[in-house]
Amino acid sequence: MEKTRKRNITFALLFVVGILVFFVLIDIQEIMDYSKIKAAGNKTLVPVNIKQETTKKHYKKRTTKTTTNYVQFVVEINNKEKLFWMKTSEAYGENSPSAGINAVSSKKKIERYIFYTDDNIYYSKKAATTSEYIRESIGKKIFVFLFMVGILGAILLVANIPDLFVKKRGIKANS
Repeated sequence: MEKTRKRNITFALLFVVGILVFFVLIDIQEIMDYSKIKAAGNKTLVPVNIKQETTKKHYKKRTTKTTTNYVQFVVEINNKEKLFWMKTSEAYGENSPSAGINAVSSKKKIERYIFYTDDNIYYSKKAATTSEYIRESIGKKIFVFLFMVGILGAILLVANIPDLFVKKRGIKANS
C-alpha cells in the first residue's frame, strides 16, 4: 500500500509540473510581455488578407490534419500601421476559409480592444484595460490547469478505490 501511495504522489507531482511547464512554454512570449503591454484602446479592424495553416500529427500509423484559418488585420498604433493575424474563428465565429474570404472581400469590420508591445499585438473582446487583459489571459490558463488537476484527482481516486476495498476485505478476513 505504501509503494502505491508513493507512486501516486510521484505521478501526481510530475503531472502537475508537466502541465505548468506546458502552459509556460506554450505562451512564453505573452507571459514575458505582461510587464511591457500597453493598451491602444478599442479599435475597428478591417481584414486585409487570409491564410491557412495545416498541422499534421502522427500517431502510430494514423495521420491527423488540422487546418486553422487566419485573417490579417491592420491596426494603427501611435500613428503607425501594424499588421497582425487573428484566427478566423475568433474574429468571425467559424474556422472556414469561406468566412475569411467573405470577410476580406466585403471588408467586414470587427471591434476589439488592442494591446501591444514593440513586437506583438494582443486583442480582447471584453478587457478594456491592460490589467483586465492580463487577468483574462491568466484566468483562462488557470482554469485549464485546475481542470487538468481535477481530472488527475479523479483518475487517482478511481485507481485507489480497488486498493481500499482489498485492504478493508483483508482486515475483515484477519478479524
